[in-house]
Amino acid sequence: MFQQKYPGLVCGRVFAAALLAALFATLSPTLTAAAPAATGAQTGAGAAAPHAAPGDPFVDPLDGEAVMHADTTKRPLMAVALAGQRLIAVGMRGLIVGSSDGGRTWSQAQAPVRSDLLALSFPDAEHGWITGHDGVILHSADGGRTWNKQFDGRAAQQALIDHYKTRIAAGEAALKPYLDQLLLNYKAGPSLPLLGVWFKDALHGIAVGPFGMAIATDDGGKHWAPMLERIENPGFLHLQSISEVAGDVFIAAEKGTIFKLDHDTGVFRPVATGYAGSLFGVAGNGGVLIAYGLKGTVYRSLDHGASWTRVDSPLHGLVTAAAYVAQKRAFVLVTAAGEVALADETAHEFHVLKATRPVAATGVQPRSAHEIVVCGLDGVHAVALP
Repeated sequence: MFQQKYPGLVCGRVFAAALLAALFATLSPTLTAAAPAATGAQTGAGAAAPHAAPGDPFVDPLDGEAVMHADTTKRPLMAVALAGQRLIAVGMRGLIVGSSDGGRTWSQAQAPVRSDLLALSFPDAEHGWITGHDGVILHSADGGRTWNKQFDGRAAQQALIDHYKTRIAAGEAALKPYLDQLLLNYKAGPSLPLLGVWFKDALHGIAVGPFGMAIATDDGGKHWAPMLERIENPGFLHLQSISEVAGDVFIAAEKGTIFKLDHDTGVFRPVATGYAGSLFGVAGNGGVLIAYGLKGTVYRSLDHGASWTRVDSPLHGLVTAAAYVAQKRAFVLVTAAGEVALADETAHEFHVLKATRPVAATGVQPRSAHEIVVCGLDGVHAVALP
């Protein structure tokens, strides 16, 4: 189903992001039921008026604005984050929703694309970036209330390749393998997704994706340049996410690899965990880091990511997201099987919370010592912590 839905994700090799593939495989009926023609009712003050989907059976996701829905409460979402005190969540077909009351009500923001949106980063309360399929990068300067498109796969296909060609022509012959990889990545067109995004501040950011894809900006996204050479990734492993913990920046990748930023050189260097599968993210509290992956896999580091050991986990599903709840001094983890678990601040002891109706979870955002916000293929909702 995934390959049929996204036929453009073929770059000489078949790419299926493991996270999305697993979610779609397990909940394809839910996703089908949530097609754009389905109705829904948006809640919350300031909800935009709904309008019908276009009659054209196909509109390129880069050419059409997201359909506004009357109800967004049960529509598929992929990630959630804080923009100051506001909550912002993003999901399928350009869906962006925000809440100013702690997640009790949500309103949809207009989006300039219908591409599936996968990740977001707010370095401060006002400036935020979203990445997703078709190489889309969206930007907000008002806390997620309005969004504009800064970059996409069409622009990237030319600009990134030209960037390396220019540098190679100027004598940087060592960049040739990275140019070759970009040519391969864009052979099938602009569909390649950006799976993760991180901004240090309102100017400096990085976005990552499959086949070693990595781009960076130092002017708030006005210009993006390839940075494949700044990641020691000769096999061009898929880069699943990028995050910062206590000043350290990590990229979670396939084959159990975590790349850690060397601040002195600006290069991401690989650390092998000993795990053979894909890792989807890194979370931590400064003293303890956890990395998470398939089938409830959790690894822990006590030395700022220099080494990793596997820890016993009671989880069974693909761990899609995790966060440290500072007020509770505990980690929270969510899975594609609908599990929610708490781990102590050393990530040694785990406790799975009982769910009334387990539904695939894709993201988590702590709100307080007593509550988290979880998003998934059934929308976004609050979960009380014991």
